[in-house]
Amino acid sequence: MDASKERGAGVPGEPGGPGPDQDAFDELGRLLLRGRTLEEVLSRLTELVAATVSGADQVSLTLTGDGGARTAASSGPLAVDLDHVQYRLGSGPCLDAAHDGAVVRVPDTADDARYPEFAAAAQRAGVRSSFSVGLPGGPRAPGALNLYRVEEPDDVDEEGARLAELFASFAAVALVNAAGPDREHRVRYVHVAMRNRAVLDQATGVVMARESCDAEQAYDRLVAAARAQDRPLLEVAAAVVADLDRGGPPGAP
Repeated sequence: MDASKERGAGVPGEPGGPGPDQDAFDELGRLLLRGRTLEEVLSRLTELVAATVSGADQVSLTLTGDGGARTAASSGPLAVDLDHVQYRLGSGPCLDAAHDGAVVRVPDTADDARYPEFAAAAQRAGVRSSFSVGLPGGPRAPGALNLYRVEEPDDVDEEGARLAELFASFAAVALVNAAGPDREHRVRYVHVAMRNRAVLDQATGVVMARESCDAEQAYDRLVAAARAQDRPLLEVAAAVVADLDRGGPPGAP
């Protein structure tokens, strides 16, 4: 791993210990408190992700809405180009992550059947893998944070994935801050995001225990079930948790 991205001795996946990741979260917190523009905050966020998360050679932030998808910030032009490929195709990991509020990985663009046209474009650009995480806060996230890996296949491990999700949460808070001065609305949004994360984590644990699989496999099964049932990921996760709470057999993903 690049020494510049080596984490300090904090709690894995949480901004709580010394090191580049804690410095990054502290800086983002200061930017939010100082009332910097949304463009400034998101631009700096993508730069910090690229500097902090192993496997994030270039980073972008996709926002979705009635006007379609757009790249609101990036750490480099290559990420923007690959985002635009997906917007043009109407398909790709960043769009699925934004739509489902989920994590979508392309571990190796040389061997990916889900997004063949995107994978081919990534290969031509020298990108070997991608990792997209939907912004938290509702059944349909307002966008996704995208990490692109050059030269080597997937290098975003569990620790890096958790860091990426935390950065995505910061991006979501920045978006809410920019929407207006309603502090109550902002606090409610953050609480919803945290509650949604807890539901997903609990449902993932249920699937892990029931199917004797690891966390990534369990999460992938929840996402696959949501797509197969054409239901929001959080709705499927909540059903799994509710079945467990009722004392019955855990609901299927």
